[in-house]
Amino acid sequence: MAHEVERPTYEVVGNLERFDERDTVFAREALMPGSKEETAYHELHPELVEIDGRLARFIQEKIDNPPEVPEDPLNEAFYDTTFGAVAALAQPDSVDGPVNSYRVKVEKPEWMSHRIKAVARILGADLVRIARLNPAWVYSHRGARPFFSDYPANPPLFPGVPGGYTGLTYGDPIQIDHKYAISMAFPQDADLVRTGPSLLNDFETGRVYALSALVAVELARYIRALGYPARAHHLRSYGVMMVPVAVDAGLGELARCGYLVSKELGANLRLACVTTDLPLAVDRPVDLGVQDYCEKCLKCAENCPSRAIPFGDKVDVRGVRKWKIDEVKCLLYWGSQGAACGICQVVCPWSKPRTPFHRLVAEIATRAPWARRFLIKADDWVYGAQYEPQPYPAWAQVGRSSG
Repeated sequence: MAHEVERPTYEVVGNLERFDERDTVFAREALMPGSKEETAYHELHPELVEIDGRLARFIQEKIDNPPEVPEDPLNEAFYDTTFGAVAALAQPDSVDGPVNSYRVKVEKPEWMSHRIKAVARILGADLVRIARLNPAWVYSHRGARPFFSDYPANPPLFPGVPGGYTGLTYGDPIQIDHKYAISMAFPQDADLVRTGPSLLNDFETGRVYALSALVAVELARYIRALGYPARAHHLRSYGVMMVPVAVDAGLGELARCGYLVSKELGANLRLACVTTDLPLAVDRPVDLGVQDYCEKCLKCAENCPSRAIPFGDKVDVRGVRKWKIDEVKCLLYWGSQGAACGICQVVCPWSKPRTPFHRLVAEIATRAPWARRFLIKADDWVYGAQYEPQPYPAWAQVGRSSG
C-alpha cells in the first residue's frame, strides 16, 4: 500500500498507559444511582458525581417513563432491530471459545495474512489490515454495560448478567496476550447518516455495528477452527481500543474529531477487530497527511453542535499527544436529541463517495501538502461549509404518521 511509514503518525510523549473501560462515558452513563458499581466508582472519582448524574438521567428517564405510544413506531423499531442483535453477539461463546485440537501448520505468514484478509472481506469487511497488538491498547478493566449486576437496562440491552454467563463482568481485569490484531473497517451509508441526529442515523449506525460484530465473531471462529486462539472485539465486547489498533495496522490516521480517517472511507466508518496468535505478516502504518490536514481544517469542530471537538492544539493523553474531544459534551448532546449525531463523520472532507474524481482528490490531499488549504476551501464551495441535515428517504417516510 502506498504511503506506508515505519511508525504511526500519533506522537508518543511518555509512557503509554492502559485505559480503564470503566472511565468511558458509555460506562459512566450506565451507572445506576445507589448501585454498588456507582458507589465504588464515585468513591474513586468524586469529581465526576455531578456530571455522571446528568449522563445517567437520560437512561433512567427511559426506564422510568417509557412512552405508551412511540412517536415514530416504524422507525423507532430499528434501534431494537440492530443494537439488540449486537448484544446477543457479546456472549463469551460468541467472542471467544474453544480452539480446535488440530492446528493448521503455517509455513508462510504472508500467505495466511492474504487468506485471512480475503475471508474477512467476503464476510463483509471493507478494509482489512494487520498489526502487532500493542499491549497498551488493551483495556485494563471491563467497564461497559450490559454486564452490571442487577442492571435494569432499557431494551435491547440485557437486564443484568444473563443466566449462565461466565465471562468478565464490570470491574474485572482484562488480560489479552495475543500477538496480532486484525483490524477491519465498515462503511456507513452517508445519505442515512446525513439525516442525523435522527432515528435513521441510529439505524445505520446500529446496522453497521451489527454487521461488524458478526464479521468479527465469524472471523474469530474461523481462526479457532484452524487451531489458534482468537477473540472478537466489537461494540458490546471490546477488549482493545479500536482506533489506535487500526492506526497501527495502517487503516488510516487519528483525526481531530477523534475518529479514524482512512483514505478510502474518510471518517464515515465503524471498526471491529480480532486478536489472535495465528502467525501473520503485519502491515505498516500510513501517513496520509491527515495530521497536517486537520491542523488546517476545522470543519468538524465548526460543525459540532455540542462544541465537543477542540479548535486548539493537541494535548498529552496517557502518553500520546493528540486532539482530545470532550466526550461528555458529545454524549449529552446525543441524549438531548434522542439519537446519535454523526455530523463530524460526514462533514469531514475525506468522507466522500468513492468515485474516480474523489479518489483523485484524496490522492492529491495525501501527496501535495501545498494543495490542502485549497482543497479545504473547495470542499466548502462544493458541499457547503455548514452541515444541513437531509430529509428522510421516501421509504422511511411512508406510514410515519401511523401509531
